[in-house]
Amino acid sequence: MTFVGKSFAKKGLQYYFEGVHPGCPKNCNLYATCQKNLNPHTLYEVIDVKTKTFTCPHNFHLEEMVLVQLGEPKLQVSMFNKDIFEGSMTAFAPVVCDRDECEYIEFCAPETVTIQSDQKIKILEIIKKIKDCPRDLNISLVKIEKRSES
Repeated sequence: MTFVGKSFAKKGLQYYFEGVHPGCPKNCNLYATCQKNLNPHTLYEVIDVKTKTFTCPHNFHLEEMVLVQLGEPKLQVSMFNKDIFEGSMTAFAPVVCDRDECEYIEFCAPETVTIQSDQKIKILEIIKKIKDCPRDLNISLVKIEKRSES
């Protein structure tokens, strides 16, 4: 759970949490919910929106804040076919590519914001085999979720 500005409190909204606001005092009564329980450099998705609104006591939010429940979004990436089995846990191995003109480049070279090489993941679904890879790589588009190291 955390707070977001009222205009951003929509199910499905995704945002990247860079880290704790340097000016936010740790003794603020909203600090634990607002910032402390989030992981820096993580992409989050709003799962549920609560109705109660709050005002930031330090005016860091420019509008009323709303309490929301967060989760990490399911990601779509390309992976080598030899590495993927639906339901399996594995370490993410990105497809390294620099073909900016390829329609799959965003899946082969995902932003480091969303997934890191060797991040533990679960393969949720094999969406489709990518048959028209300009480099003739044996890859597929898959839906994954990040897992914690525990």
